[in-house]
Amino acid sequence: MAIVQQNTDDISGQGFDLVEMLLAEQRDLSAVERFSQRHDQHAGPLLEPTYLQLIPLTEPGPGEQYAFEVDLDACSGCKACVVACHNMNGLEEAETWRRVGMLQSSVATQPAVQHVTTACHHCVEPGCLQGCPVQAYEKDPVLGIVVHLDDQCIGCKYCTLMCPYDVPKFSETKGIVRKCDMCRNRLAVGEAPACVQSCPNGAIKITIVAQAEVTVQSSAGQFLKDAANPRITQPTTRYVGRNRLNAQMQSAGTQELTVNHAHLPLVALLTLTQAGLGMLIASVVTCLLTGGGMVTAVLATVVTLAGAAAAGAHLGRPLYGFRVFLGLRTSWLSREAVLMPAFVGPLVGYAASFFVPLLLPFQTMLGLAAIGGGLVTIFCSAMIYIVTRRPFWQASLTLGKFGTTIILGTLAAANLQSAISTGTASSIASLALVAVTLVRLVAEYQLLQLHTQELSNPLARSARLMLGPLAPLSWGRIGLWSLGGILLPLAVLATGGVVSVVLASISLAAVIGAELLDRVLYFSAESTPAMPSLPK
Repeated sequence: MAIVQQNTDDISGQGFDLVEMLLAEQRDLSAVERFSQRHDQHAGPLLEPTYLQLIPLTEPGPGEQYAFEVDLDACSGCKACVVACHNMNGLEEAETWRRVGMLQSSVATQPAVQHVTTACHHCVEPGCLQGCPVQAYEKDPVLGIVVHLDDQCIGCKYCTLMCPYDVPKFSETKGIVRKCDMCRNRLAVGEAPACVQSCPNGAIKITIVAQAEVTVQSSAGQFLKDAANPRITQPTTRYVGRNRLNAQMQSAGTQELTVNHAHLPLVALLTLTQAGLGMLIASVVTCLLTGGGMVTAVLATVVTLAGAAAAGAHLGRPLYGFRVFLGLRTSWLSREAVLMPAFVGPLVGYAASFFVPLLLPFQTMLGLAAIGGGLVTIFCSAMIYIVTRRPFWQASLTLGKFGTTIILGTLAAANLQSAISTGTASSIASLALVAVTLVRLVAEYQLLQLHTQELSNPLARSARLMLGPLAPLSWGRIGLWSLGGILLPLAVLATGGVVSVVLASISLAAVIGAELLDRVLYFSAESTPAMPSLPK
């Protein structure tokens, strides 16, 4: 206000020139301009000596590679690294390649908090690379950096399941997965990665590690408290500082339960192909015993084709799905896709043999070939999830679930075929369906009982999800199992004619509905922690 008054006095008393005043202000450098002028007076950036201390000045030697090193004592959790990574790589609004989580003390009388910055760990044995069906990942043979090839990606998202640290991120707008590449283009010209250069405390730097040493440390389970088991992929990131392996520290998100992605196209693929195989088995057995089985053969074909078609909806770039055979050597997803025609082809031929006389001599052979192809294909489907080593997808649970779907489909379809052919349901199939359903319900009850255990147990986390936010789905499948696998099969035994056919049809539909809900829970209730306080 005093300046304004002075300027007014000058103008009124001395004829002050306002234009000259404004020009004088323009000639005065701003803070940014003064910094820029100082920058130009130096041979290089002002902080160049600091940046050079944060990156190696030589390339890794044989058996070595670049890796992130994080000083936990220096990390303040400011997220400058997150912002820099986001801006430098032009990420989408909700896309993050570097995140900051938090560890906290589990002892109430000794409070402590530790921020943890994390990105891709550029593992010695990358799960994303091994699982990719189109070879969209490569590990730099000199630098050891794990790079994603965007142009090669078909958006199947399998790498997001194979990576135990939730690193690859799927872009809905681009239809592909993307991830951190350690800003290798900047490293190539002697510049530090965006996250390294932006950290005000110098908590992140690039170092050189011996891969053999990483392997030994991973085998000993030495990585970071409350992170996924390092023996899966052998992450190379080094966390240093006094709280690195403090047993009292735990993830701040230990008590958080997050519903995972449902992957509905995969739900349809898995359930319908498995149920279709069950119907096929019922049809082939009926064909061998009585010469019938046409209805269940047609149902098996329709259901299986619907499941196989749903797989395309899971791809971000379905037009490039033909590349799926490229990962046949290492990827179970490639093997499933390549073997699927060995199931679907003979199945279609077997169903057609009931209508095309020329195929009738090959009917049994086609049916048995389809069963063999289906069993091998569904085994590959199971291995896709088993190899991720997530407790909720372990072999016993996965093979049990997938196998039960096949068995329930077989028995329910056998009931329907018997009701159509003879007017009465098969007592053997009905009672077997009831028995298998009861076993299935007991197994689910035992799994849900784990909700009383500590949330550090991933299976306990899954059980709480199924009894919490996913309870409607959980109880819905139990109701459908009870209806389709117990009540209706018993009711079919007491009826005959058209009524038995209707009840058997509803029983089959209810069983498939229950398995669909169970497969939604298979994905949604998987709750293995990835990194500290970073729910997937």
